[in-house]
Amino acid sequence: MPSSTPRRPDIPRNLKPYFLCLLKKGPRWNITEGNEDLMPRYLAFLRRETEARRILFAGPITDGGELVAMVILEAPNAEEANAVANANPSVESGHFITELHPCLLPTLDTFKVEY
Repeated sequence: MPSSTPRRPDIPRNLKPYFLCLLKKGPRWNITEGNEDLMPRYLAFLRRETEARRILFAGPITDGGELVAMVILEAPNAEEANAVANANPSVESGHFITELHPCLLPTLDTFKVEY
């Protein structure tokens, strides 16, 4: 049955729920001793989660402030999105802390990042 409410032409038709994860400097941000393998583990995590399509894309924030990166996650609920975000080796080590926000974006179903 068609909707009786006309659709506004300026609203995207293909919105889908995702999660925006903001990564901020954590309490161990500047501590490198004992964490020499952190960057390779972090990059392996990003690749694994991107290939599994739990992380759709991620990138650094380069203005030198407290925010250091952003990630778009696809998950059925906030608990699962939070689990992925907190499995990040840099979060586990205390170098990053996460801030998770539900968001609506045009569908990213065909969007693919290649590593």
